[in-house]
Formats: sequence, C-alpha cells, structure tokens
Amino acid sequence: MNDSTPEDGEPTSFVEKTKNLCGKHKGKILAAGTALGGVALAVVFVVARQAMEQNATEDAEDTGSVADSAAVDERRKTPVKHPVVGHTRTLADGRVVPVAGYERGGSLDDDDEDEDPDEAAA
Repeated sequence: MNDSTPEDGEPTSFVEKTKNLCGKHKGKILAAGTALGGVALAVVFVVARQAMEQNATEDAEDTGSVADSAAVDERRKTPVKHPVVGHTRTLADGRVVPVAGYERGGSLDDDDEDEDPDEAAA
C-alpha cells in the first residue's frame, strides 16, 4: 500500500496527504491540541499571578518603608498656635468676601491652659 501514488498513477499533493493524515488521526490531533492549549493557558495564568504578586510586594515595600520609618521616627506634631490676619477671599462665582482675623493651630489641650486655674477648679 503506497500512499504517494493513488490508483490513477498521479502523485498525491501535500494537501491531500495532510487531509488523509488528519482524517486517520483526528482524535489524537484533537487530544494533543487540547493538551497543548491547556498547558499554554496554565503557563499564562502562572506568569500573570507571579507578575501581580511581584508588583504587590514592590508597592508594599515602596509605601511601607516610608510609612514605617515616619511612624517610628516621630509622631505628627501639632501646629503652633498663631494669629491669621483678616483678608478677602474671592469665591468661584466671582464674589469677594471679607474674612475676619482668627487664631489657628494648637491642640485641644492648649485651650485648657488658657483658662484661669481658679475657674478650672470650680
């Protein structure tokens, strides 16, 4: 049985040989293609997961080191109490509004220090 020459004596073309081979081994070709596709898909998922984990650890290292060092070095200092002079403010709609002077800064504990000690005891 010689597949290279059919019954009419002409040599078979490459396309015909391929069709015959695919027809004979269709199940095996589908199984191999499915297996290769599954392996390729698994590789893509593993690579994507590793890339995401690497990005997450790099982000954590970048932000974590700055935040941790700042928290360890010192706590946030309360602003110093200071007067703000009166001024005018231009609003988004174009109106100009006068703003009276006020004191800014300090903590809530500083308010207790301003009171007279006699009043605080009463």
